[in-house]
Parts: sequence; structure tokens; C-alpha cells
Amino acid sequence: MLKLTCHCGAVEAEINASQELEKIMRCNCSMCKRKGAIMSLVKNEHFKVIKGKEKLKLYQFHSKIAKHFFAATVE
Repeated sequence: MLKLTCHCGAVEAEINASQELEKIMRCNCSMCKRKGAIMSLVKNEHFKVIKGKEKLKLYQFHSKIAKHFFAATVE
């Protein structure tokens, strides 16, 4: 298991990383660029929020297809 946190630390999650992550990318939002954050895509069944689920807010880009969740806390 890999433990993950959001930028502000309000949300924690874990992924079942029994296999190598296939696609690792750099997020191009302004906050992630400043912090040098990376991301990867994992299947829902391999991902679990363990703290702060109530602090997550949905954001969808113009196509409204993908659902991106972010911690509502801003530093």
C-alpha cells in the first residue's frame, strides 16, 4: 500500500500498489506546478480515502466527462 496526502494534508488516501504504476504525469495546475506534484491513474478498486472524505469537492473541466476531486482547503 502507498499512502498519499493532498497538498494541505486534510485528505489522506492509500492505493494498492502491488503492481507498478503505468502512467505517471505531472499535473499542470498552478498549485501542483509550484509544488512539483506528480499523479497517476489507478482503478477505483485500488484506491481508498482513509481520512477527510468529507473535505473533497468535485471539479469538472469543460467536457464534464472526468470527475476530479480536490481537498476544499486552500493554503
